[in-house]
Amino acid sequence: MNLQKANIKDINDPSSEKLREKSESLISGFLEAREPNFIKKHARILDDYFHQCFENSIVGPRMAADKNLYAVIALGGYGREEQCIHSDVDLLFLFEKNVPEDAEDLVREIIYPLWDMGLDVGYATRAIKECVNLALEEVEVLTSILDARFICGMSPLYSTLMEKLGHRITPRRSNKIIAGLIENNRQRHMYFVDSVYLFEPNLKEGQGGLRDYHTMLWIARIKSNLRQFRDFEYHGYLSHDEFESLREALQFIWNIRNRLHHITGRKCDQLYFEYQAPLATALKFKKENGQQPVERFLSELHGHMEF
Repeated sequence: MNLQKANIKDINDPSSEKLREKSESLISGFLEAREPNFIKKHARILDDYFHQCFENSIVGPRMAADKNLYAVIALGGYGREEQCIHSDVDLLFLFEKNVPEDAEDLVREIIYPLWDMGLDVGYATRAIKECVNLALEEVEVLTSILDARFICGMSPLYSTLMEKLGHRITPRRSNKIIAGLIENNRQRHMYFVDSVYLFEPNLKEGQGGLRDYHTMLWIARIKSNLRQFRDFEYHGYLSHDEFESLREALQFIWNIRNRLHHITGRKCDQLYFEYQAPLATALKFKKENGQQPVERFLSELHGHMEF
């Protein structure tokens, strides 16, 4: 990587400082119960950072002059706009036919300031054909692309990726993929059925946790090209009452997950004993009918995870 040639701006980028300020303010509002749409807003302020990086890029125009156009795409939870306090930030730098050498400079320009902030950022630099082939070979790559969301750059590249992948997922192949997703879910449930996870549930991987919702979402996207959460009801996957129950359950689990991230100071999905009482207090559970606050908290959580 030729840093002198790249003439890349200093890592102490004002755009990353602005992101830090916005994030801290948003988290503060969430902890004070003033940000009901926290995870979506948290994703959007990251979007703002990438938009600013794209507009102010030094490397980008040089790549454009060489006809190496690119798109920045959000993957995984960031792509779903489910960005918890310490969630990973997963990105795809997408190119049309080949990944140029300058891609390394582009990553340094955009990603390094986020690493300096302590964010857990994962990224891939790939061409469209490579993305499609990998998605058909590795289910983890496929599900990340099923969650993909365009952020900035050349939007036709994103559209082409999704179109080409859609064409390759034939009915026969989709049935095989869905069967694999269901089997993965079954095996995960068997692993997390241990009594440890009953008393210290895993909010993401445990039965009734967020990964079950994600699996529902991936299957619906493969079968019906479902894009929005509301489409579960629109496409008839859920009745109105089922949809509302799912929405309430997800909001409760995301609330706990964010507060768990805040208390632990890291990405954490396991609800260990030591954090249960502080969370019950933070969520304002009171002693009632002989039940301690932590008992009432866990009872409500288990109720939502049994959806």
